[in-house]
Amino acid sequence: MDYVEGSVVLADQGQVGSWRSSFFSEADAARIAALAEEAGGVLYCLEGALYYGGAALAGESDVDKRLEVLLRELRYARGFAFVQDVSYAGFLDRVRDGELKLRAAGLWDVPHPWLNLFLPRSRVLDFAAGVFHGILRRDGGTGPMGPVLVYPMNRDRWDGNTSAVFPEEEEVFYTVGILRSAVSEGDLGRLEEQNEEILRFCEEAGIPCVQYLPYYAGQAGWEKKHFGPAKWARFVERKRKYDPKAILSRGQRIFTSPLA
Repeated sequence: MDYVEGSVVLADQGQVGSWRSSFFSEADAARIAALAEEAGGVLYCLEGALYYGGAALAGESDVDKRLEVLLRELRYARGFAFVQDVSYAGFLDRVRDGELKLRAAGLWDVPHPWLNLFLPRSRVLDFAAGVFHGILRRDGGTGPMGPVLVYPMNRDRWDGNTSAVFPEEEEVFYTVGILRSAVSEGDLGRLEEQNEEILRFCEEAGIPCVQYLPYYAGQAGWEKKHFGPAKWARFVERKRKYDPKAILSRGQRIFTSPLA
């Protein structure tokens, strides 16, 4: 694939849960929801792209052959492979189409209590069992109320000199994005509590997850829970060198102004 992304599809996620995908119609969405219900409420979906024409060199017949080979190599529910032929610009702008649909339904300008995590590959199945098949399906399966993304990443594609923090030691780690919308009264508090429950589950299960764009009330949380001692020291050194007056990123409460 020239592009690939994984997602978790719950039986009852509805329009708010599937707005990022433009690969299937509303009629297909109903079939997918029924399949998810048969499978216990949870499906795993791959969304991929193959480029052709222009700089990609491959023609339309070539890309059809590549797609046929790729599908033969995958294990999936037959009859549930959906294909669209779109322009490159249309592909890049597909999330915008989903946004417009939600705006038309009055479901866009609402709070978004998102939770983004990096997980070690060795523990991603434990996370899936506890969160996708557990916490997100509790209370009769109220659904995530937003897309749930999950896909692996290679550590060696990241520059080790950056300040990004990943699970230690393993070469492959997973990104999980639980991108939910609080569309009804009471949803925001419930979803924020559920996010905290997911983080507690990881801590109690010994899953060394790293939260992307976390919220901590003060510097101690950033130092101990996010960066850790080694990376924190380097982060502070760079802050003192390049931003000694702590002008940048004050809202994240990482540093006081001026630096202590």
